Amino acid sequence: MDKQIVLKPENNIPSQTKNDVNKVKVYQQFVVNGTIVDSEGSLLPGANVLEKGTANGTQSDFDGNFTINVNSQNAVLVISYIGYTTKEVSVNGQENVSITLEESATGLSEVVVTALGIKREKKSLGYASQELDADQISSSKEPNLLNGISGKVAGLQITNSPSGLGGSARVSIRGDASLNINGNSPLFIVDGTPISNSIVGSSGSGTQDVDYGNGASEINPENIESINVLKGPAAAALYGARAANGAIIITTKKGNSKKGQLGISINSGITMESVLLLPDWQNEYGQGNNQQFAFVDGSGSGIADGVDESWGPRLDTGLMIPQFDSPRADGTRGGDYLVSNSPITPTPWVSMPDNTMDFFNTGYTKTNSIAISKSGDLGNIRFSYQNLDQEGIVPNTDLTRNTFNLSAGLNLTDKLTINTNVNYIKADSGNRPSLSYGTESIMYLFIWYGRQLNTNSMRDYWMPGREDLQQFNYNYNYHDNPFFNVYENTNSQNKDRVYGNVSANYAINDNWNLMVGQVGISTVI
Repeated sequence: MDKQIVLKPENNIPSQTKNDVNKVKVYQQFVVNGTIVDSEGSLLPGANVLEKGTANGTQSDFDGNFTINVNSQNAVLVISYIGYTTKEVSVNGQENVSITLEESATGLSEVVVTALGIKREKKSLGYASQELDADQISSSKEPNLLNGISGKVAGLQITNSPSGLGGSARVSIRGDASLNINGNSPLFIVDGTPISNSIVGSSGSGTQDVDYGNGASEINPENIESINVLKGPAAAALYGARAANGAIIITTKKGNSKKGQLGISINSGITMESVLLLPDWQNEYGQGNNQQFAFVDGSGSGIADGVDESWGPRLDTGLMIPQFDSPRADGTRGGDYLVSNSPITPTPWVSMPDNTMDFFNTGYTKTNSIAISKSGDLGNIRFSYQNLDQEGIVPNTDLTRNTFNLSAGLNLTDKLTINTNVNYIKADSGNRPSLSYGTESIMYLFIWYGRQLNTNSMRDYWMPGREDLQQFNYNYNYHDNPFFNVYENTNSQNKDRVYGNVSANYAINDNWNLMVGQVGISTVI
């Protein structure tokens, strides 16, 4: 484009302290603007733009323009559009790029899977559709299938849950048509069997809500051969009123290894995560009211010590004030008021800019999977197993999921075949994070958190001599100790889920195939 490009980091990154600026800089992203056209210079709206190796993506607008934040000036953009050859473009520090896509000769005769496993040429369909292959689905290594396809299908909007760990993903095609949170989801079909993708637990509108995940997010991405997204109400003609919001057709892998040979596939991966940014807290005033505070029992017996807002004395001015973690004369803490009435020794009234960040851990996700397949004259078979092990950034939150899949086909005669696909998912969690409005929600607590509070002082969350009876805390009027919440007030889950189908097919001739019958099941035990 013969333009001079100047890249500069953003200066308005919210931070808790000056020292944290250096921590945040490593996450600064480069903004790339671009235009996508075809070989004749015509603009291409709705083209998919994906940062290679990530789930970070966007789409071009009506004028073929797009903007994307990439993680590095050396990032590679993968540009794809229906009927055109996918193209990879290196950013190389450019802030503006112009991309030309070439028409794909094979795209005109593209075959997609529609209802009941029927394959049709895409150009013959009377409704819009878009297909993703196995590489596009599993490349991001997301434990949640829906998060892995986010940004890869035009018009498909996927909203992730704020709970993170095993959370739901809300799906809609071409916008919402209902105020019901589960009323906008397309119908999910796995090998011909409809499955529920309703959000179980939190809708984000109540109190003390817990997100227990939804059905489609639990499907093992390594088992998927293709996903075809049928858009618009015209797709309802295939599956009835349930597909009024569109349909997502998922076809799983079969035992299609070389005839007579045993196929084995092994995949392992690990990802780490940490808190990137938190709200920009003020650190000028501490807990209290009318610039006054002195702790006695955290319930109002002291000077504004039952208040949870930060309207108290100015911080970092040399004040010495009794606090919940100040020592008493007998060695107990200020907050241990039920076991001691010994005088509290005042301690420095100073700001704790990192007190919310100090609460969180580094989370991780480990996945290990194996698939064994074989085919022959009598049919084919494929068995797969995946183990997913997650620990969240919120302490003591976890998820373990074991997924078993058996896919088999038996050729009874040259014309009659029987196929089956069975999936069993075992999901266990000792504690799912809480969200929405309520004292169990960690971020709700931190909104009211005094800016002088030392979070590490709360890790020992029982009063001495009153273990399992009385928690130790900074405020006994409104809130719980955050560590007490995540270690004692837990939200466990043990779920067994089975879905699959059995079908019989009779090939009348090369052009006609009769499905004699199909029985499907999708249930949570």
